Amino acid sequence: MTHPPAPPRDGTHRARHRVRAVACALALAAVALGTGPGVGHAGTPHVSGPAVPGLRDGRVPGHYVGLSIEWSLIERYMGEKSRPAFVALLRNLGTGILRIGGSSQDITPFDATAPNTDRVITPEDLRDIRDTLEAADAGRPHGSRPAWGVVLGTAMAPPGETRPFVSPDHTRAFLTQGVAPVFAGKAARFVAGIELGNEPDLSYGSHLDDYLADLATYTDPSVTGRFPLVAPSTSEDILPWTDVAQRTVPTRYFWNWPQILDTTADRVRANAGPFGGWVSDHFYPLARTCVNKPYRCPSAEALLSDTHMDSLDHQVYVHAREATAHGLGYRLEETNTAANRGADGVSNTAAAATYALDLMFHTACPQPPAAPGTNTGCAAGTGATGVNFHNAEVRAFYAPEEGNAYYNAVNYDPTPAIGSPTAAPLYYALLLFGRFAQDARDLRPVHPRVEGSEPAQLKAWQLTGQDGERRIFLINKSAHPATTTLDASTPRARIDRMTPYDPTGAGRGLDAPEVRIDGRAVSPDGSWAGFRPSYASALGHRLTTTLQPGEAAVITLRR
Repeated sequence: MTHPPAPPRDGTHRARHRVRAVACALALAAVALGTGPGVGHAGTPHVSGPAVPGLRDGRVPGHYVGLSIEWSLIERYMGEKSRPAFVALLRNLGTGILRIGGSSQDITPFDATAPNTDRVITPEDLRDIRDTLEAADAGRPHGSRPAWGVVLGTAMAPPGETRPFVSPDHTRAFLTQGVAPVFAGKAARFVAGIELGNEPDLSYGSHLDDYLADLATYTDPSVTGRFPLVAPSTSEDILPWTDVAQRTVPTRYFWNWPQILDTTADRVRANAGPFGGWVSDHFYPLARTCVNKPYRCPSAEALLSDTHMDSLDHQVYVHAREATAHGLGYRLEETNTAANRGADGVSNTAAAATYALDLMFHTACPQPPAAPGTNTGCAAGTGATGVNFHNAEVRAFYAPEEGNAYYNAVNYDPTPAIGSPTAAPLYYALLLFGRFAQDARDLRPVHPRVEGSEPAQLKAWQLTGQDGERRIFLINKSAHPATTTLDASTPRARIDRMTPYDPTGAGRGLDAPEVRIDGRAVSPDGSWAGFRPSYASALGHRLTTTLQPGEAAVITLRR
């Protein structure tokens, strides 16, 4: 992603002045917003949910998978022409959370009366989002939690040349003139959260006191009412976990989470909606450019290394436990393979799907590198409630015609036709995880023995399905085949494979431009014909499986 530069700051007194300037208005606005107990904006009922969603007894939560989409791309994904295919892509995944925002939320103003363009958020954009969620929810049992919820990002950053409109009044208008009337009545249940600002460690920089003062102002009920809230949505520099843990390098707001959550936790808990209350974080292992920073340089080998996964484990473990200590869940609300919109030849290949599949397990059950083996039981409160993979334009906001970011899980149509969005390689990791891991229980990392003398990056995770079947995910992050033998409790096993696919026939593996599951592709209209597994016999209760480079398999052993 790209980020607008932070304007010069002159200390905490400016934020305090802003707090005083709006203090009188806050009391009056509280009446207009209807912030009494049990009442949301425009008199809509406030629905409470679980205070701390997340993994319990090794169960991967429902709504774990998710996509993050910039405000500048609403029409490309959820407009009238693009919506049917995008809805189909969501329904393939089962349940999840959409996050609308990113850096665009701090530079794209809301205007209830403006013509609908990419450069402004309008009620029409909000209606497109609502209609998408309603279509994805069609056929669900009455009264159940919606299939998909949404986090709606609004601006909260220091005002500047690129964002002169940012203020508590702007956020209040976004909620009262936009969100409340569009998501009224039964539609209110789709709103999982209102995200206050994006990556404040970049927009506020070293002025943490200013950020905390603004956060206290914006989370006041007179500004945000009783909507569920999400903050801080911090980003982290791409650094080895050892440097972060030893605090030998600048780490933005990594170690300031206790102060930040002290400011927000009470309000987030009090306003938790049907999806629960959580705080959020971002993570990118690599960057498109890496001048003088070889650790960030993009390649399939670097992406799939244990080194970068250790950094993810450290971040999730530290911040999820801090969230739990404040009575909240934790969600990795923006992530992908490489910052600055991905790296060509890495982010848009099969390696991205291989990486993403393993990432989702590590965020659910991080293995802290500082204390190996201490979380093999996937203890409650140590992992994420879900993951959102980011999608954006290839170069800059408001230029969708230039094409898709290299890391997009779902590619939009960049032509004037604004046709159907389509599945990119990373989407297949979401599809496999959504079908076989989401809502399963007893998650555990396992360590299979790899046969042969050549070392292999073979990762494995085990779960139990709702009907008691045992599922083992095998993920070959190596550039060569990997063979392993597993204990099998049944004589016959179902095997579903996510495999790199090279339409040229050149046999590319990790660098293949496409992915298939059970030999099938998602259709151009977003529909999925379903899984077509193979079956294998276990000899003497032993099952031998070989995975090609970049390949993953789900082995299902029925009771």
